[in-house]
Amino acid sequence: MHPGRRSYTVGELRLGSVVTVDVLSIEASRHADELVQLLRQRLERFKGRTEVSMRAERQREAIRLGLEWPDHDADAEVGKEVAHALAQHIVANLEPDLLNQLLRRHYSQFDDAERAEILDSARVDAPRRDLTARLARRIGDYLAQHGAVNLDGFVTFRLKDYVSGLEHDVDAAVDEFLIDREYREFVRLLHYFVEVQTPKLPEVHVMLRPDGRFELRDHLMQPLASEVPLDFHLDSQGAEMNLEDVLVSSLITLAPAEVTVHGDDAAQELPSVRTAKQVFGQRLRYCSGCGACEALRRAGV
Repeated sequence: MHPGRRSYTVGELRLGSVVTVDVLSIEASRHADELVQLLRQRLERFKGRTEVSMRAERQREAIRLGLEWPDHDADAEVGKEVAHALAQHIVANLEPDLLNQLLRRHYSQFDDAERAEILDSARVDAPRRDLTARLARRIGDYLAQHGAVNLDGFVTFRLKDYVSGLEHDVDAAVDEFLIDREYREFVRLLHYFVEVQTPKLPEVHVMLRPDGRFELRDHLMQPLASEVPLDFHLDSQGAEMNLEDVLVSSLITLAPAEVTVHGDDAAQELPSVRTAKQVFGQRLRYCSGCGACEALRRAGV
């Protein structure tokens, strides 16, 4: 190293290895190529201002990167960019591995396909706002104080709140998966029951009005008998699941050979209607162009 010049070395090594440098050393253990790419992207910002050179030395599955620049005034800024690259590396490359490890550790009963579905949900639902920036500040502060960091150890011991958040994300995704699986199984059983049930009516029309109410009519477009619940409001606050059950239960009780849903496209996307479609399958069809549909649109109430 030249006198008066500082050198940052970024290493991609197995946990337990130590990379020492003049001012800063960083250890990591996985996704070497991705880390190199992130560093190059961040250091591109110094082109035309100061010369930042990077050398790479691969050791088995690891890589050691050395960064050098002649401008002492750029030390803090380069360190900030390196910290941000490491934060990006954690979120983009290490976090999926961490989530998978947590899932395998606490929920070993799931197979590969189930784990993939749960992990996708955990990544999508997890709050990502400002996460990289927050991690970058914490990494930068630690590097400024200690001059060295083991990235795996830093995540495990210094980012316990972050890992705890990932555990919460996994737990929430598992709960969602189990509820969804139970729902799918329930719908499957209802579908089977409908398939083997002898139809009682040739057809039932579900009239979906613009304000969310629905009414059931027979094959002659006459309101059904009073013992069948009629004219419910589908979007009542806090009652979505109950009303969904009402529509599906009513249709199962009536046991029609066919179900025709009338109304606009938005009404047909209601959860209750989607569930009815899953239960009745090809026996349910949508109608959006008949005279009854037009009358529903004009009625408005």
